[in-house]
Amino acid sequence: MWLTKKWWFLVLVLSVIGLCIKAAFWQLERAEDKERLIERLKAGEGVLTRPSDLIAINLRDRSYSVQLTVRREEASPLIYLDNRIQDRKAGYEVFTEVSTIPGEVQLFVNLGWIEGLDSREQLPSIEVPSKFDLRGRWMAITEGYLMSDSFPEQIGGSVRVQSLQDILLDETLPGVVLATGVLPRDSLGPSPRTGPEMHYGYSIQWFLMALVLTGLSAYIVRRGLSNG
Repeated sequence: MWLTKKWWFLVLVLSVIGLCIKAAFWQLERAEDKERLIERLKAGEGVLTRPSDLIAINLRDRSYSVQLTVRREEASPLIYLDNRIQDRKAGYEVFTEVSTIPGEVQLFVNLGWIEGLDSREQLPSIEVPSKFDLRGRWMAITEGYLMSDSFPEQIGGSVRVQSLQDILLDETLPGVVLATGVLPRDSLGPSPRTGPEMHYGYSIQWFLMALVLTGLSAYIVRRGLSNG
């Protein structure tokens, strides 16, 4: 009878230990992903100040500081990306398309963050000049912006979306400029909200849990065998 119970116990506890080890390695992968993202978001040396600079740069490995004069068509709708949190407040990251001056390159710009209203029937109103100096970082669109369908909702002259999936146009340069100083509050953009250190800590906890379970299981099995 004990042997039957022992095997059932071993099957159960080994499954739990395996899940703990799997969770630990998953946390290590998450930490490495964040380290790669942080490295990728570091701005390259120098500042891109001409449309020709943008065309010549490859966004795969790094982001780049930009300082350009741009023009926004008034007919171009503002795009409000929903469910963006800052300081535990729900709000929107606001995007639009702009053209460099002279109009050689079209860019997709994250203008900044704005707190949402109490009513979902309206969007917060913002004023964006038709011509302004764009300063910020030009970076690739990360998966955090593309994880679901966009589900666009037309509200007034603007559009509310749940992601940027299918929103980006082929005419614009790949990537997005994370602007500074356009709205009262800048967007956090794709930067991770927590660092890789948190995931390394979780990984250690899962490994320790697997180790403790292994020791307890070995003790219980030996005691059961010694007692017959």
